[in-house]
Amino acid sequence: MAHEPEITMYARERFCPDVTRARTRLEYHGLVWTEFDVEADTDKRAEMEAITGKRNVPQVVIGDRVLIEPSIEEIDDALVAAGFDIAAD
Repeated sequence: MAHEPEITMYARERFCPDVTRARTRLEYHGLVWTEFDVEADTDKRAEMEAITGKRNVPQVVIGDRVLIEPSIEEIDDALVAAGFDIAAD
């Protein structure tokens, strides 16, 4: 079994429809990810901004792709490109 890359999400705990969409999609595929609340963790917020230069959430890192406020399709495309075996809808 190939080792799948890590998934990291920079997000926030306060309600955000974009964060909810990303979490829901990753859960749909049964995936595990590391999530940082950038409103509570200023170091992680600075790390996120250093990667993209943006403050928008969520920012999802999948393999070598960094997605900002991604759509379901963008998440799925990045998962496939990174080698995740996800079921087609």
